[in-house]
Amino acid sequence: MLMGILAAGAVACLAYFVVIVLYSGIETAFAFIWFLFAAGLGLTAFSLWYYQKFPGRIPLRLPVSLVTLCCAGAAIMLLLQFLIIGRVPQVADSGLEYVIVLGAQAGKDGPGRTLRLRLDKAAEYAMQNPETILVLSGGQIGQEPRTEAQAMMDYLLEKGVPKGQMVLESRSTSTKENIAYSWLLIEELKKQKHKEDVQDPRPLPAYLPSAAGHGLERDRQIGILTSNFHLFRAMQIARKQGMKEICGIASPSDRVLFVHLCFRDGLAVLKERLVGNL
Repeated sequence: MLMGILAAGAVACLAYFVVIVLYSGIETAFAFIWFLFAAGLGLTAFSLWYYQKFPGRIPLRLPVSLVTLCCAGAAIMLLLQFLIIGRVPQVADSGLEYVIVLGAQAGKDGPGRTLRLRLDKAAEYAMQNPETILVLSGGQIGQEPRTEAQAMMDYLLEKGVPKGQMVLESRSTSTKENIAYSWLLIEELKKQKHKEDVQDPRPLPAYLPSAAGHGLERDRQIGILTSNFHLFRAMQIARKQGMKEICGIASPSDRVLFVHLCFRDGLAVLKERLVGNL
Protein backbone atom coordinates (compact mmCIF):
# COMPACT_ATOMS: atom_id res chain seq x y z
CA MET A 1 0.00 0.00 0.00
CA LEU A 2 2.68 2.50 1.05
CA MET A 3 4.85 1.52 -1.88
CA GLY A 4 1.93 2.19 -4.24
CA ILE A 5 1.28 5.62 -2.71
CA LEU A 6 4.94 6.57 -3.07
CA ALA A 7 5.04 5.37 -6.68
CA ALA A 8 1.86 7.29 -7.52
CA GLY A 9 3.33 10.39 -5.90
CA ALA A 10 6.47 10.04 -8.00
CA VAL A 11 4.43 9.78 -11.19
CA ALA A 12 2.29 12.78 -10.20
CA CYS A 13 5.35 14.95 -9.45
CA LEU A 14 7.00 13.99 -12.73
CA ALA A 15 3.80 14.72 -14.67
CA TYR A 16 3.44 18.12 -12.97
CA PHE A 17 7.06 18.94 -13.81
CA VAL A 18 6.31 18.24 -17.49
CA VAL A 19 3.17 20.42 -17.31
CA ILE A 20 5.13 23.32 -15.80
CA VAL A 21 7.84 23.10 -18.45
CA LEU A 22 5.34 22.94 -21.33
CA TYR A 23 3.14 25.69 -19.90
CA SER A 24 5.65 28.16 -18.49
CA GLY A 25 9.06 27.13 -19.82
CA ILE A 26 12.09 25.31 -18.48
CA GLU A 27 13.36 28.54 -16.90
CA THR A 28 10.44 28.64 -14.42
CA ALA A 29 11.94 29.22 -10.99
CA PHE A 30 12.31 26.03 -8.92
CA ALA A 31 10.53 23.93 -11.54
CA PHE A 32 13.17 21.20 -11.24
CA ILE A 33 12.21 20.62 -7.61
CA TRP A 34 9.26 18.53 -8.87
CA PHE A 35 11.66 16.36 -10.84
CA LEU A 36 13.74 15.92 -7.68
CA PHE A 37 10.61 15.04 -5.70
CA ALA A 38 9.71 12.43 -8.32
CA ALA A 39 13.20 10.96 -8.07
CA GLY A 40 13.10 10.92 -4.26
CA LEU A 41 9.68 9.30 -4.06
CA GLY A 42 10.61 6.81 -6.75
CA LEU A 43 13.83 5.90 -4.94
CA THR A 44 11.92 5.43 -1.68
CA ALA A 45 9.32 3.20 -3.38
CA PHE A 46 12.09 1.19 -5.03
CA SER A 47 13.95 0.73 -1.74
CA LEU A 48 10.78 -0.63 -0.11
CA TRP A 49 10.19 -3.02 -3.01
CA TYR A 50 13.81 -4.16 -3.00
CA TYR A 51 13.80 -4.75 0.76
CA GLN A 52 10.62 -6.82 0.55
CA LYS A 53 12.03 -8.90 -2.32
CA PHE A 54 15.59 -9.19 -0.98
CA PRO A 55 15.36 -8.51 2.77
CA GLY A 56 18.95 -9.44 3.52
CA ARG A 57 20.66 -7.29 0.91
CA ILE A 58 19.97 -3.80 2.31
CA PRO A 59 19.51 -2.72 5.94
CA LEU A 60 15.98 -1.95 7.09
CA ARG A 61 17.07 1.48 8.28
CA LEU A 62 17.47 2.70 4.67
CA PRO A 63 13.82 2.39 3.55
CA VAL A 64 12.62 3.44 7.02
CA SER A 65 14.77 6.58 6.90
CA LEU A 66 13.57 7.46 3.41
CA VAL A 67 9.91 6.97 4.31
CA THR A 68 10.33 9.04 7.50
CA LEU A 69 11.98 11.83 5.53
CA CYS A 70 9.18 11.84 2.96
CA CYS A 71 6.46 11.88 5.63
CA ALA A 72 8.14 14.65 7.65
CA GLY A 73 8.62 16.80 4.55
CA ALA A 74 5.02 16.30 3.47
CA ALA A 75 3.71 17.19 6.95
CA ILE A 76 5.76 20.41 7.10
CA MET A 77 4.66 21.54 3.65
CA LEU A 78 0.99 20.74 4.32
CA LEU A 79 1.13 22.86 7.47
CA LEU A 80 2.72 25.73 5.54
CA GLN A 81 0.08 25.47 2.80
CA PHE A 82 -2.64 25.68 5.45
CA LEU A 83 -1.08 28.88 6.78
CA ILE A 84 -0.54 30.34 3.30
CA ILE A 85 -3.97 29.64 1.83
CA GLY A 86 -6.11 29.28 4.95
CA ARG A 87 -5.55 32.89 6.02
CA VAL A 88 -6.22 34.61 2.70
CA PRO A 89 -8.97 37.23 3.28
CA GLN A 90 -12.09 36.65 1.23
CA VAL A 91 -13.13 40.32 1.14
CA ALA A 92 -10.78 43.34 0.94
CA ASP A 93 -11.27 46.20 3.39
CA SER A 94 -12.53 49.33 1.64
CA GLY A 95 -11.51 52.94 2.14
CA LEU A 96 -7.84 52.35 2.89
CA GLU A 97 -5.60 55.40 2.77
CA TYR A 98 -2.67 53.60 1.13
CA VAL A 99 -2.33 50.23 -0.55
CA ILE A 100 1.15 48.80 -1.19
CA VAL A 101 1.13 46.79 -4.41
CA LEU A 102 4.05 44.37 -4.40
CA GLY A 103 5.97 43.95 -7.63
CA ALA A 104 6.92 40.84 -9.58
CA GLN A 105 8.69 40.03 -12.82
CA ALA A 106 8.27 42.53 -15.63
CA GLY A 107 9.85 42.00 -19.06
CA LYS A 108 10.22 44.16 -22.14
CA ASP A 109 6.63 43.35 -23.13
CA GLY A 110 5.27 44.51 -19.79
CA PRO A 111 4.31 42.83 -16.52
CA GLY A 112 4.48 39.06 -16.33
CA ARG A 113 1.46 36.84 -15.70
CA THR A 114 1.65 37.01 -11.90
CA LEU A 115 2.11 40.78 -11.84
CA ARG A 116 -0.75 41.37 -14.28
CA LEU A 117 -3.14 39.55 -11.98
CA ARG A 118 -1.99 41.71 -9.06
CA LEU A 119 -2.41 44.88 -11.12
CA ASP A 120 -5.88 43.90 -12.32
CA LYS A 121 -6.88 43.57 -8.66
CA ALA A 122 -5.19 46.89 -7.86
CA ALA A 123 -7.07 48.62 -10.70
CA GLU A 124 -10.35 47.19 -9.47
CA TYR A 125 -9.66 48.39 -5.93
CA ALA A 126 -8.55 51.85 -7.10
CA MET A 127 -11.72 52.34 -9.12
CA GLN A 128 -13.87 51.37 -6.16
CA ASN A 129 -11.84 53.51 -3.73
CA PRO A 130 -10.76 56.69 -5.56
CA GLU A 131 -9.32 58.24 -2.37
CA THR A 132 -6.84 55.39 -1.94
CA ILE A 133 -3.22 55.95 -2.98
CA LEU A 134 -1.52 52.96 -4.61
CA VAL A 135 2.15 52.57 -3.67
CA LEU A 136 3.66 50.61 -6.56
CA SER A 137 6.71 48.83 -5.20
CA GLY A 138 9.48 47.17 -7.18
CA GLY A 139 12.96 48.02 -8.42
CA GLN A 140 14.93 46.90 -11.48
CA ILE A 141 16.10 43.31 -11.07
CA GLY A 142 18.43 41.37 -13.33
CA GLN A 143 17.72 41.91 -17.03
CA GLU A 144 14.47 43.81 -16.54
CA PRO A 145 14.44 46.81 -18.95
CA ARG A 146 12.90 49.18 -16.38
CA THR A 147 11.81 49.18 -12.79
CA GLU A 148 8.86 47.01 -11.86
CA ALA A 149 7.18 50.07 -10.34
CA GLN A 150 7.31 51.95 -13.66
CA ALA A 151 5.99 48.93 -15.57
CA MET A 152 3.18 48.70 -13.02
CA MET A 153 2.25 52.37 -13.44
CA ASP A 154 2.22 52.10 -17.25
CA TYR A 155 -0.08 49.08 -17.06
CA LEU A 156 -2.46 50.75 -14.58
CA LEU A 157 -2.60 53.94 -16.66
CA GLU A 158 -3.82 51.82 -19.56
CA LYS A 159 -6.44 50.37 -17.20
CA GLY A 160 -7.71 53.89 -16.46
CA VAL A 161 -6.23 54.46 -12.99
CA PRO A 162 -5.40 58.19 -12.60
CA LYS A 163 -1.70 59.00 -12.36
CA GLY A 164 -2.36 61.13 -9.28
CA GLN A 165 -3.62 58.03 -7.47
CA MET A 166 -0.24 56.28 -7.75
CA VAL A 167 3.25 56.77 -6.32
CA LEU A 168 6.37 54.78 -7.18
CA GLU A 169 8.79 52.98 -4.89
CA SER A 170 11.63 51.92 -7.20
CA ARG A 171 14.48 50.80 -4.93
CA SER A 172 13.36 47.43 -3.58
CA THR A 173 14.56 44.06 -4.85
CA SER A 174 12.84 41.70 -2.36
CA THR A 175 9.60 41.38 -0.42
CA LYS A 176 11.33 42.64 2.73
CA GLU A 177 12.59 45.73 0.88
CA ASN A 178 9.23 46.21 -0.87
CA ILE A 179 7.54 46.65 2.47
CA ALA A 180 10.31 48.57 4.24
CA TYR A 181 10.84 51.15 1.49
CA SER A 182 7.10 51.52 0.87
CA TRP A 183 6.54 52.13 4.57
CA LEU A 184 9.21 54.87 4.57
CA LEU A 185 7.60 56.44 1.50
CA ILE A 186 4.17 56.40 3.13
CA GLU A 187 5.59 58.08 6.23
CA GLU A 188 7.06 60.82 4.03
CA LEU A 189 3.75 61.26 2.22
CA LYS A 190 1.93 61.55 5.53
CA LYS A 191 4.36 64.21 6.78
CA GLN A 192 4.00 66.14 3.55
CA LYS A 193 0.23 65.91 3.68
CA HIS A 194 0.23 67.07 7.29
CA LYS A 195 2.28 70.15 6.39
CA GLU A 196 -0.03 71.01 3.51
CA ASP A 197 -3.22 70.61 5.50
CA VAL A 198 -4.88 73.93 6.31
CA GLN A 199 -7.41 74.02 9.07
CA ASP A 200 -10.69 75.59 8.00
CA PRO A 201 -11.52 78.35 10.58
CA ARG A 202 -15.25 78.14 9.94
CA PRO A 203 -17.30 76.48 12.68
CA LEU A 204 -18.76 73.08 11.98
CA PRO A 205 -22.48 73.00 11.19
CA ALA A 206 -24.58 71.79 14.07
CA TYR A 207 -25.53 68.56 12.30
CA LEU A 208 -21.89 67.43 11.89
CA PRO A 209 -19.92 65.64 14.63
CA SER A 210 -17.84 67.88 16.86
CA ALA A 211 -14.13 68.22 16.17
CA ALA A 212 -13.43 66.66 19.54
CA GLY A 213 -15.65 63.65 18.86
CA HIS A 214 -14.66 60.30 17.47
CA GLY A 215 -16.97 60.32 14.48
CA LEU A 216 -14.96 62.74 12.36
CA GLU A 217 -11.85 60.60 11.95
CA ARG A 218 -10.89 56.99 12.20
CA ASP A 219 -7.59 55.21 12.11
CA ARG A 220 -6.76 54.55 8.48
CA GLN A 221 -5.16 51.23 7.83
CA ILE A 222 -2.60 50.42 5.17
CA GLY A 223 -3.22 47.55 2.80
CA ILE A 224 -0.76 45.14 1.21
CA LEU A 225 -1.88 43.79 -2.15
CA THR A 226 -0.16 40.73 -3.56
CA SER A 227 -0.89 37.25 -4.91
CA ASN A 228 -2.92 34.90 -2.71
CA PHE A 229 0.02 32.48 -2.36
CA HIS A 230 2.36 35.33 -1.34
CA LEU A 231 0.13 37.26 1.06
CA PHE A 232 0.86 35.28 4.23
CA ARG A 233 4.62 35.80 3.91
CA ALA A 234 4.24 39.49 3.04
CA MET A 235 1.96 40.15 6.02
CA GLN A 236 4.27 38.35 8.42
CA ILE A 237 7.27 40.35 7.18
CA ALA A 238 5.30 43.59 7.56
CA ARG A 239 4.32 42.78 11.14
CA LYS A 240 7.92 41.83 11.92
CA GLN A 241 8.91 45.31 10.74
CA GLY A 242 6.42 46.91 13.15
CA MET A 243 3.47 47.59 10.86
CA LYS A 244 0.49 46.81 13.07
CA GLU A 245 -2.48 48.48 11.38
CA ILE A 246 -2.35 46.60 8.09
CA CYS A 247 -4.71 44.40 6.15
CA GLY A 248 -4.18 42.06 3.24
CA ILE A 249 -5.69 42.17 -0.24
CA ALA A 250 -5.26 38.98 -2.25
CA SER A 251 -5.17 38.80 -6.00
CA PRO A 252 -5.80 35.51 -7.83
CA SER A 253 -2.88 33.56 -9.22
CA ASP A 254 -2.23 31.36 -12.22
CA ARG A 255 -4.38 28.24 -11.88
CA VAL A 256 -1.97 25.89 -13.63
CA LEU A 257 1.01 27.03 -11.55
CA PHE A 258 -0.94 27.51 -8.31
CA VAL A 259 0.37 24.38 -6.56
CA HIS A 260 3.93 25.16 -7.65
CA LEU A 261 3.70 28.79 -6.52
CA CYS A 262 2.26 27.80 -3.13
CA PHE A 263 4.98 25.23 -2.60
CA ARG A 264 7.70 27.66 -3.69
CA ASP A 265 6.43 30.29 -1.27
CA GLY A 266 6.32 27.66 1.47
CA LEU A 267 10.05 27.18 0.97
CA ALA A 268 10.47 30.97 1.06
CA VAL A 269 8.60 31.11 4.39
CA LEU A 270 11.07 28.61 5.84
CA LYS A 271 14.00 30.64 4.51
CA GLU A 272 12.61 33.93 5.88
CA ARG A 273 12.12 32.27 9.26
CA LEU A 274 15.71 31.01 9.30
CA VAL A 275 17.18 34.43 8.44
CA GLY A 276 14.97 36.24 10.97
CA ASN A 277 12.62 38.10 8.62
CA LEU A 278 9.54 36.42 10.14
